[in-house]
Amino acid sequence: MRRRSFFSFCATAGLLVLVDGRAAELATDTPTATIETLQQGLIGAASERPTATLDERYRLLEPVILATHDLSYIAEFALRRQWSSIAEPDRQRFVAAFQRLSIMTYAARFKSVGKDTFRAITAELADSSGRARVSTAVARASQANVTLEYLLKRSDRGWQIINIVADGVSDLALKRAEYQRVFASGGIAGLIAELESQTQRLSEG
Repeated sequence: MRRRSFFSFCATAGLLVLVDGRAAELATDTPTATIETLQQGLIGAASERPTATLDERYRLLEPVILATHDLSYIAEFALRRQWSSIAEPDRQRFVAAFQRLSIMTYAARFKSVGKDTFRAITAELADSSGRARVSTAVARASQANVTLEYLLKRSDRGWQIINIVADGVSDLALKRAEYQRVFASGGIAGLIAELESQTQRLSEG
């Protein structure tokens, strides 16, 4: 059976976000605060602006995703074996393409989340590396909840997500396998083109 990423599960499911119609700060000072900020941002973009276009949701979610995720780290980790051989301009293009795809994925696949979508955070655990794991779940109609474990690391911007494990499947591991495969056949230019193509397909609905 094909392994499904966090986003495939969720497809069925100023730096401010809207919470109950009010502006709220993008708190990332603790691991739990970061996950709550992400959840509130997703709910706000979906419920406070139910008629928003995809581009409008993208703009609403962009500051939320950038604040709660270390997208540069994730992008580099996915190509860690090749990173030192990639020219700096290509690195920047790749990270920018990955960033656009990440935000567009959230914008496209979180159209109908609400206050009852996300279950309460059940645990926040630190590991020996100084990273943290936060456990929660996503409710799905007529199906079992999707368990989520977020892996976060601390940066100068607070605690940021570097991986999401959905029902035991690591989104970062799936990305790394996919990107390594595309890089092997098309190099960095081919990989950037693939990410841009995925973003375009999402934008077209």
